Amino acid sequence: MKGELNVENIVASVSLGQPIDLYALVNKNPYLRYQPEKFPAIQLRFVNPRVTILVFSSGKAVIVGARSEEDVKRSSRNLASFLKKNGVGLKREPKVAINNVVTSFSLGERIDLERLGMALKGAVYEPEEFPGLIYRNYGVVFIVFSSGKAICTGSKNEVQAAQAVKEAIREICGLLA
Repeated sequence: MKGELNVENIVASVSLGQPIDLYALVNKNPYLRYQPEKFPAIQLRFVNPRVTILVFSSGKAVIVGARSEEDVKRSSRNLASFLKKNGVGLKREPKVAINNVVTSFSLGERIDLERLGMALKGAVYEPEEFPGLIYRNYGVVFIVFSSGKAICTGSKNEVQAAQAVKEAIREICGLLA
């Protein structure tokens, strides 16, 4: 349906406020792998919500795969609970910041990207390199495909994403009318 917004992924950073001994976590949880020479974090996978959390020894973490802002909050609580169960007493609540909300939507019809690329100021369409048109505006980046499907990335929350998509649809449909 035209303009219906689907949240595909939310990426958030978490500050735990203290260093984390990743070797100790791996020793208590043999299913965890930590190979700092290859990647400096351990990877935790949770089912509810279905996310992956990368935990770094610095006390920073990254949540990937959330589908809502509530999922991000719940994932942060799950991380704190996991750490507590494994002997890591946090001195404060984790601080969470959403870095990127990725959404998808449909323009409701096939799009002539060549024509749209000429009409949209600042749009980049190079079909030899990438099949989508890239358009930066409203503080986000849009990738529009000839099928009429599109992606919006770079917003900091779902409200900003929805507003940017609404404006982009209005602008694109106005140019192609």
